[in-house]
Amino acid sequence: MSFDLNHKFWVSTRKEIGQLIKKQNRLKKIDPPQEKAISFKIFAELYVLYVELVEKLGFIYHNTFQVQKRALVRVLVESATQQLMQLKEELKDLEMSEYIYLDKALIARKLTPRDLVIWRSPQFLYRRPLDIQNIITDNRLYMNEEEKEEKAAQDWVPVSEAVKLIQAHERARRARVYKSNIKYDKKKFLKVHQRKKINYKFTFKPDQAMSIPVKRTIFSADFLKSDESCENLRRMDDVGEAAVDDVEAINRIRNNAAIRIQCWWRGYRTRKIVKIRKRFKEELYGMKKIRKLKRPNQNANSIMEMYKKEMLKKKLDEDFINLINDERTRLLQVRSPWMMEDISDHIRAWFKEFYEKTGNFHPYPDPVKKGTVLVVIDETMTPMEFQQTLGKKPMTKEEKKKLRDKEKKEKRKKKEKLKLIKMKEAKRRKKLRDAGIIDIGYELTASKPIENIEETMKKYAKDWRNVDEYLNKNHDPIKDWVTEEELAKIHQEVRGLVDEYMRVEYELLREALAKDNNEKYKALKVKYPKKKKNKRKKKPKDMTGDRTLDSLYHELKDGGIIEEVSHKDFDEFIADFNFVADDTRDEEDLTTLGPAKGDIKMVIQESMLGMGEFDIPKPKSLLLIGPVNCGKKLMCQIIASELDAVFMNLSPEKTYKFADDLKYFLHVIVKVAKAFQPTIMFFDEAHRLFWKKIPPEAVDIKPRLLGSSIASKILKPLKKNDKVVLVGTSSMPWAAKGGIKRAFQKVLLIPKCDYGTSFLLWLELMTENAPDDMAEYAYSALARVLQAYNSGDINDNINQTLNIDRKMRLKNEALDPNEFLEYFLSKNEPPIFPPEEKLMVKFNKWFGKSNKLQKLRNSYMAQKLAKSKKKK
Repeated sequence: MSFDLNHKFWVSTRKEIGQLIKKQNRLKKIDPPQEKAISFKIFAELYVLYVELVEKLGFIYHNTFQVQKRALVRVLVESATQQLMQLKEELKDLEMSEYIYLDKALIARKLTPRDLVIWRSPQFLYRRPLDIQNIITDNRLYMNEEEKEEKAAQDWVPVSEAVKLIQAHERARRARVYKSNIKYDKKKFLKVHQRKKINYKFTFKPDQAMSIPVKRTIFSADFLKSDESCENLRRMDDVGEAAVDDVEAINRIRNNAAIRIQCWWRGYRTRKIVKIRKRFKEELYGMKKIRKLKRPNQNANSIMEMYKKEMLKKKLDEDFINLINDERTRLLQVRSPWMMEDISDHIRAWFKEFYEKTGNFHPYPDPVKKGTVLVVIDETMTPMEFQQTLGKKPMTKEEKKKLRDKEKKEKRKKKEKLKLIKMKEAKRRKKLRDAGIIDIGYELTASKPIENIEETMKKYAKDWRNVDEYLNKNHDPIKDWVTEEELAKIHQEVRGLVDEYMRVEYELLREALAKDNNEKYKALKVKYPKKKKNKRKKKPKDMTGDRTLDSLYHELKDGGIIEEVSHKDFDEFIADFNFVADDTRDEEDLTTLGPAKGDIKMVIQESMLGMGEFDIPKPKSLLLIGPVNCGKKLMCQIIASELDAVFMNLSPEKTYKFADDLKYFLHVIVKVAKAFQPTIMFFDEAHRLFWKKIPPEAVDIKPRLLGSSIASKILKPLKKNDKVVLVGTSSMPWAAKGGIKRAFQKVLLIPKCDYGTSFLLWLELMTENAPDDMAEYAYSALARVLQAYNSGDINDNINQTLNIDRKMRLKNEALDPNEFLEYFLSKNEPPIFPPEEKLMVKFNKWFGKSNKLQKLRNSYMAQKLAKSKKKK
């Protein structure tokens, strides 16, 4: 993106942040709304505003290179994202559900639920250290020219083979067409000229596989089609035999011909325009799609661009550090001697002032209290106050002890008062919460992310008001700020040295004063700050301390634990949102309709935001439950692919080989996961790790091997900031013991397809496989009839029905929607049917006992039902 566009974008975003801060300041002053619906509306509007803000700030942060400004934008984008997640949690608590519906707030902003998706593109991913990244992938940014050429040649091999195969089949097809035309009618269609006698034989490379078996054609001559020249066209008499000599007749004929040509041209043009408008409307309404052409290396190229920008940012950071070091060296050489002299002159003047007014010297401030900095900030005693202390007797040990006890009591009283105030505030808010009232003003005032945003914008307004950012297109740091910061640091360091020298001079003056007054001299004790002792925690013994990370990574990769995941993005998980839920609220303003698959996808995306660069709360483990072939495993692969994460498959089929040395295996996977983060630890059919009863056929793979170790050996060593997540799938969660609920912090149920999701599935997949070969009504009919089938079943149906043979026959034999129905009923034994309603009831029942918010909603609905029965 250009510098100019990024600058304009930053200017407009600053204005929006200012407007948002003003709105929040007004909301802080309002009384708690009595109605829950009003609180929900306020939070919903703020949530939508923060979604837009996070998207814009993230974009600006990625394209900002100036070091000092980048640090400021980073604070803004991180704080805005944290506040966004806090608002989401508030809305979830009000809704008592993982899924929130903000249709009214979206309509007011002219947005759709898709605009609430805040998933980041690859440039916002967590950046691995370069040495770690090079172990995982061959990074072209750090290759020399020879290595780049070798890598490019390897990448070109599959493309060149595909081109050769296509060329071979195309030549064979042309040869067959020529032969058939010649056989059909040589005289009428082709005038064949034999240029020269050349034995032409079409052959195929023996080591090259054919995708479609074709009949080989052998010619003994090279046939050419004769070109029809303009001379032949002139001789042809299409007008008629009678010659027209009359000029008027010729003009009339010409005018009629022009009118006829214009008529046909305008009709053709109008039909073309109508067809384009119709197609545009169909695409706008979602009735048709344009076939997407995806570049094969699109994701790899975007990640490469991200690392290129990271290299530029790293170079600018290094230049900034060098500037700081150079400026510090210059200031130490030029300014520090004058600075020491000024400080010592100021301290001597302080000595003189006190001696002239009191005849004594003020006690020299201890290093514990920052030394003579107290003199500068005027926190020492005045000469009058010091004069009053001179006549007083020194305090005895008992008096000092009483004074300390008194101060301690006062501190305790203050703490108790603050504690009581906080307890009263907490009780007040709890009463309001129980009554369904949310104190919005308190929630916004107590929010640290909002404080950070306000402070950062104030700092920006103060520091950058005299800086013209538009003129700094080379991203140079502002040198004056570096000078000021280093001067402040050097002044603090130099003052400590000067204090040590001046304290000697101070004691000499006191000693001389004691001799003049015939008093006994006693040197003052100096209190230095206590040095913090670094408590050395006992580090656990590293079983693989003598091993490199490269060897550990390849050990797991060779053992089949680390798998390569082909690139998939969230668009491949085709799903629609629930657009009706917001209109189905009951008298308690709670939605009565369950989520759609698009809502599940959005929750998963938000759960994975903490795996990025910024410090955002995230679950350590996630469990996806649902019927077979509903897209659980696909979603796990998409998460790993979108995060560019290391994918560890810890399913029983992979881990049973390591049962003999389980302790070593757990140590290695945790160490590699932390070193190569972001990392996804995947458990396929996770209920097997906690099986109540192991089936005889599954005994050999030891399914319970890792079940007891997940909470204690894998989750416990992981910190909040570690970019490691455990993701599991299960199609039979009720077959597991209660340990599965402790192992997975968050449980999500993937529901059956609704009409919207089913329609999108048919539309997207048919567009990719057979565009423009099926009438528009067929998509809707198929979606309605086959709505209850899982997305995986529909995907398999389209891939099997529209195989290569069927695609070749599409032009001659139109596609019949009944073919897809036949696949489910007659082409499979036994026939494939959608999941039964009893099964989904079973899933919902288990989900209601596992998900915290769903538990809360179920208990609330049970209480409500009990109250209604009592009234009757």
